[in-house]
Amino acid sequence: MGLLITFVLGIFVLIGAAIAGLARNEHRVSELSVAVALGAIVMLLVLDLLPETFEGVEHIGWVVTVIAVVLGFAALALLDRFLPDSDHDGHGSHGHEGEGGEARGHAPVVSGHPHGSALHVSVAVVIALTVHNVIEGMSVYGVATQSVTAALLLAFGIGIHNMPMGMIIYAGVRNQSLGRRVGILAVAALSTFVGGLLMFAIGSAADDHIVHFMIALTVGLLLYIVICELAPHALRTDNAKLTIAGLLVGAGVVLLGVTLAGMA
Repeated sequence: MGLLITFVLGIFVLIGAAIAGLARNEHRVSELSVAVALGAIVMLLVLDLLPETFEGVEHIGWVVTVIAVVLGFAALALLDRFLPDSDHDGHGSHGHEGEGGEARGHAPVVSGHPHGSALHVSVAVVIALTVHNVIEGMSVYGVATQSVTAALLLAFGIGIHNMPMGMIIYAGVRNQSLGRRVGILAVAALSTFVGGLLMFAIGSAADDHIVHFMIALTVGLLLYIVICELAPHALRTDNAKLTIAGLLVGAGVVLLGVTLAGMA
């Protein structure tokens, strides 16, 4: 089931790409996606992953738990440093953003990036996204070995967050050949599945210690996404009602899932 979840998770990237290709107002769609992701991830952290992390202390200890959280946080911070940025013109283009960087509060036009073509930006995003999603795929698979419900909720939060990334990737390959578009989007979409395969290959070696380490690592990843990416964007939104609605939807879905899981 863990492999299936990590495979399906890649569909969110493709959904984001489809939205970018079909929607007339990518800016609003991106803002809503980020708000839903923020609400879902915060609720998931509070209700599920943080309690799991505290329970895991019994297996791996406080020192290893803190190290895992810090590693997850630092890994995404390091990846972001390698992404192109166009703050020279007041905008930016980071790897986990919506089309043109909207997922992190930047402009919706990627093709005007001063450091190179839209394709160059898109490829850079895919490289960072691939590494990022391999780590997240390993985390989702690890969580799935403990609770399929928790893994599905985690995949939902990560997946919604990946939709804006699919938008910025599509923006860069929009004018490329069909083969190149399919290839680049396939790499981005399958990266989470690769992480799941890596964890599957470990097999029985993935004992409780590894699982709890991966859960703590996931907390670090999500804390970075919330604190450094999604929350700043939500605070800068020009449509407060849309953002609040997205936050409530994301939080409500996770709350419902956790409640139903507790009743099962």
